[in-house]
Amino acid sequence: MKSFFLTLTFIVVIIFSAFSQDYVLSGTIKDKATGQPMAGVNIAIKDTYIGTISDKDGKFKLESSKLPPFVIRISMMGYSTLEMEITAQTSDLDITLEETYILGQEVVVSASLIEESYLQTPVSIEKLGISDLKRTTAANFYDGLYNLKGVDMNVQSLTFKTPNTRGFNGNTNYRFNQFVDGVDNTPAGLGFSAGNIFGLSQLDIESVELLVGASSALYGPGGMNGSLLMTSKNPFDYQGLSASMQVGVMHLGADYRDSPTPMTDFNLRYAKKINNKLAFKVVMSYLEATDWHAADYRDKNNLDDPRSTRQNNEGYDGVNVYGDDIIVPVNLSDVAPDVAAGLAESVAGLEPGTPEFDMYVDSVSALFPNQVISRTGWKEKDLVDYNTRNLRIQGSLNYRFSEKYELIVAGGYGNGTAVYTAQNRFSLSNFSTYMARMELKSPEGYIRLWTTGENAGDTYDAGTTGLLMNEEWKPSEQWYTDYIGGFAQAFIVLGFPLDAAYSFARGAADNRSPEGTVLNPSRPAFPLPGSNEFNQAFEKVTNQVIPDGTLVIDKTSMSNAEALYNFKNHIKAFELIVGGQFRHYRINTEGTTFFDEPGAPVNTWWWGTFAQIGKSAFKDRLKLTFSARYDKHQKFDGILTPRFSMVYALDEEQKHSIRASIQRAFRYPSVTDMFVDLNVGAFHVIGGLPEVHDKYGIRSNPVYPLTGSNPITDRPYVDDGPLELPVFRPEKMTAQELGYRGLFFQDVLLVDAYIFQNIYSGFHAAQLLAINPFTPEEKKYQTTVSSDSRITTFGWAIGGNLRLPKKFRINGNIAYNSITNDEVPPGFQTQFNTPDYRLNLGVGKDEIVRNLSANINWRWQNSFYWESTFGNGEIPAYNTLDVMVAYRMPKVKSILKLGASNVTNQYYTTGFGNAQIGGLYYVTWEFNEFFN
Repeated sequence: MKSFFLTLTFIVVIIFSAFSQDYVLSGTIKDKATGQPMAGVNIAIKDTYIGTISDKDGKFKLESSKLPPFVIRISMMGYSTLEMEITAQTSDLDITLEETYILGQEVVVSASLIEESYLQTPVSIEKLGISDLKRTTAANFYDGLYNLKGVDMNVQSLTFKTPNTRGFNGNTNYRFNQFVDGVDNTPAGLGFSAGNIFGLSQLDIESVELLVGASSALYGPGGMNGSLLMTSKNPFDYQGLSASMQVGVMHLGADYRDSPTPMTDFNLRYAKKINNKLAFKVVMSYLEATDWHAADYRDKNNLDDPRSTRQNNEGYDGVNVYGDDIIVPVNLSDVAPDVAAGLAESVAGLEPGTPEFDMYVDSVSALFPNQVISRTGWKEKDLVDYNTRNLRIQGSLNYRFSEKYELIVAGGYGNGTAVYTAQNRFSLSNFSTYMARMELKSPEGYIRLWTTGENAGDTYDAGTTGLLMNEEWKPSEQWYTDYIGGFAQAFIVLGFPLDAAYSFARGAADNRSPEGTVLNPSRPAFPLPGSNEFNQAFEKVTNQVIPDGTLVIDKTSMSNAEALYNFKNHIKAFELIVGGQFRHYRINTEGTTFFDEPGAPVNTWWWGTFAQIGKSAFKDRLKLTFSARYDKHQKFDGILTPRFSMVYALDEEQKHSIRASIQRAFRYPSVTDMFVDLNVGAFHVIGGLPEVHDKYGIRSNPVYPLTGSNPITDRPYVDDGPLELPVFRPEKMTAQELGYRGLFFQDVLLVDAYIFQNIYSGFHAAQLLAINPFTPEEKKYQTTVSSDSRITTFGWAIGGNLRLPKKFRINGNIAYNSITNDEVPPGFQTQFNTPDYRLNLGVGKDEIVRNLSANINWRWQNSFYWESTFGNGEIPAYNTLDVMVAYRMPKVKSILKLGASNVTNQYYTTGFGNAQIGGLYYVTWEFNEFFN
C-alpha cells in the first residue's frame, strides 16, 4: 500500500511539473464603440487549446507553458475576430473589439472536415451561428431551421419534428443524418432522428451546420439528402451561469378544443473552468405543453368529400379516428342472402327449397344496399397522451492534457412524451434515451467512442389500441351480428327509412342511443371516452405488449468507434485526411415490433474507412478535393462511395466563386426496413430481409401487388401474374451539383445558388403485397423493396442576404424540387412528399432604439401529394408569419423576447394525418452571467 501511494505521488508530481505554467499574459478587453468592458471574450493561442475568457470587468489572464513568440486569437460572437502576435511578456494589454457582421466570412467545418470560409466551400452548406440563433423568430433554434434555403420540416407533434432537404420528406426520414458533437442523434430502434427531443438545449448550442445533399463519402451511410451537425459549447470557452424561461400559449381558436393551453420551457446551463486543464458543464432543460392535435376527421375512403362522416356514412373510416378501420370488409349486400333466408323462415314462415322461399330471398336481398360497415371508433385525442413533456440532462468533463490534446467525457439523458406517425400513430410515452461519449481530440484529429440506447417506456400503438379496445368490449363477430340483425329488423321488418335503419342498427350493435344513453344496461355498451369502461379497456390494451396488446418494448442500442487524422502538419504539398469507423447495433424489442425474440436480441454491424485528398492551385483560387469511402455491412456486400469536388474563385479577392461536385452516396436499409415485424390490423408490416420474408412465405408463395398504395381499400392486382421481388440491397445515389456564391455592392449582398440532380438505384420504397388473393386466406403485407426502377430528382435554389445601413437586414430564398421515375409496379410508393416550391422572406433590424431589435420571417410552400404507410392525400399549400422583438437589459444581464410563430394562427399540417399546427405566442427571458 505504501509503495502504491509513493508511485501515485510520483505520477502526480510528474504530471503537474509537465503542465506547469511558465508564461502569463494578461490584459483588458473593451467594446470599441462604447468603451465598456466585455465579459466572456475568448482569448486563445492560435492552433492550440490554450485559452481563457475575460471576466465581468473585461480582464483576462492567460497562463501557458508555451513561450513567445506566438499568435493569440480574440473572438466574440458578433465582433470581428482579432489576431495579435505576442513577442514579449506583458501584463497590460489593452484590446478593443469592433462589432461587425461580414457576409460570407463565416468559418464552416462540415463541408470538407476542415475549417474553411463559407465562400470557398465546395458543396452547398447552410450555417447558423450564435448570432443567427439569437435572432431566430421561432420559439427555439430547431424550429428556426425552417428558414434555411431548401429546408422542409415535417411536424408530427410539438417536439417531434424532422428537417429534410432535396425530397423524400417522410415521417421516417432515413435519408437525413443528424449529429450532436459527432454522435448520431438517432434512436437506434426508430432508425431516424426524433427531432431535438434528445438533442441540445437552447443555451448550449454554439453552431448548426446543414450540409445540403449527399454526404456519405465523409459521414458514412445515410445523409443522402443532407446532414445536420450541431455543436455544443465547450466549457472552457463558454463559462458561467445561464438560464432561460419561456412561457407561451397554444391552441388559440382551435376547433378541436374549447380553450387555449400554456407552454413552458426552462433551460439551465452552468460551466466552470476549474483550472487551465480542467473544466466541466451541466445542462438541463424541461418543456411542458399540450401537444398539437391530429384532428383530420375526413373519411379515408373519400378524402375529397368533407361531408362524409360517421353520422351519414356507415363505412366511415376517419383519418385520425381509430378503431373504425375496416380490417375485413363487411358489406350488407354480401350478407343479404343469408339474412333474407333467415327472415324467410322466421318472419314469413316459408320452407327452404320452395319457389316462394327462393322468391322471398331474392326480393329481400335486392333491398339490401351496397354498403360497407365499419365499427364505431374513437378520436385520436381520446387515445393518445397529449401532455407533452421533455426532460434533457447533459454534461461533460473536459481535460486538456497539453496545449494540443483535450479529453472529453460526456453523457446525456433524455425523456419525452410525443406522438409520431408510422404505420399508425404512436404515442411516445415516457420514451427515454441515454448517451455516453469519450473523445480525445487535437487540432489534427480525434478518437471518438460513444454509445446510445433507448427505452420505449410506456409507448404504444394508438391506432391498434382502438381496434383492440373494440374487440375487448365486444368482439367484431358479435358486433356485426348485432348490427346486421338490427338493420334487418328495422329496414325489412319494421320498414324504417334507410338512414333510420342505419342508426337503429348501430345503436343495437353499440348498445347506445345517438345521444350516448345505454339502451340495455344488462349488456356491454360502447365505452365513451372518460368513462370507467373506457379507461379499463384502454389500460388493459396499452399495458399488454404486442401482439396481445399495443405496448411497445424497445431497448435497442448502438455503439460506435471512429477516428480521424489530418496530416496537415506532416504533409504540406496537399491536404490528406484519413479515418475509420465501426458501428454495432443490438436490436431488442422482445419480438414486439422487430424480428427478434424475448431474450434473443438481434445483433448487426458495419464498418467503414475513408480518405480525402485536397489540393489548391493558382494562388489558392482553385481547390480540388477527392474523397473515397469503403463500407461493409454484415448483411450486404461492400460499397465504395467516391466524391470529387472543385471550387474556383472568380476574382483575386475571392468574393465570387463557382463550385461543382459529383459523388456517390448510399444508405443501408434502416433497422426498421430490415427487421420490422408488426401487425397493424388491416395488414402486416415486415422487413425486407430474406429471413423475415421467409417467416411469412413471401419467397415461397406467389405474391401480387395491390392496385394502388392504400392497403385498406386497394385490392390485389393479378392481371400480370405474380410479382417478382428485386434483390434487397443498399440504396445508392449519384449526386451532381453546380453552384455559385458571391458578394456584391461593397460586400453588403451575399448570393448563393445551386442546381442539382440525384439519380437513385436500388431505391428503397414501400411495396404492398397480397398472398392468396381473393380467397378467405388472403393476407396483405407491406414490405420494403429495392426497386429496379430508375428514380431521378432535380432541383435548384437561390438565396440572398442583404445588410443595409442602420443595422437593417433582409434575406430571402426560393427552392424547387421535382421527381421523375421509370415505370413502377402497382402499390409502389416513392414517398417523395415534397412541395415543388418553397419561399422564405425575412426582415430584421438591430437597435431600433437602444437595446431593442426585431425580426420578421414569412414562409410559403405550395400543395403536394403525400404518400405514407399511414395514408395518402393532398397536403394543402400554406404560409406562416413569425415575429420576434427582443430587448436587451445589460444591468440585469438579460434579454427579454416577445414573439409568435404563425402569428396569424392559420392552422396547417405538413403531412397526412399529422398534427394541426396553429399559432404559438411566447415570452422568453434569458440570463447570462457574461452578458455584454
